[in-house]
Amino acid sequence: MVRVTRRQTLQLSASAILGGLTGCSALGGDSDPDARLGEIDVTNLDFRAHTVSVLILDDEEPVYSGEMTVSAAEPEADDSTDVATAGGSSFEGVPSSVEGCILYAWRDDQSPSKWSEFDFREQSASCLGLDIRVGDIQDPRSDEVTILHTTNTSVCETAANHTTS
Repeated sequence: MVRVTRRQTLQLSASAILGGLTGCSALGGDSDPDARLGEIDVTNLDFRAHTVSVLILDDEEPVYSGEMTVSAAEPEADDSTDVATAGGSSFEGVPSSVEGCILYAWRDDQSPSKWSEFDFREQSASCLGLDIRVGDIQDPRSDEVTILHTTNTSVCETAANHTTS
């Protein structure tokens, strides 16, 4: 596990802008050589707001980093444990070419040993959309971070339509 402090993550932001213009190398695995990332969304199912961070590495070199605060989920009623509305947002400026990369996601001051990981090298789809989730619909008081993905090509089409040249 690569150890990156919060300070290093913020310093990597400048690298992320430049790195976002390039892709990750295709190093082994079954990844599609044209694998594209359409979006990285964040869904907060916890009843507390959280700061969520992501870091995309290519052979331990950063190509993107981002951080955002997402609002808390809202319960159905004051004493309810059921989520009525999840908090959430989307990371912007993510690189579209991600073959050979690994994404790490964490919330607040979570220990690096507990970061969630998504390895693009293990994917065979040509288009991916990610949803980083804080909490669990079954246990909204949980603050676990999980990464879900979709291979629906519309996420890449939508991202391409929002790209400015």
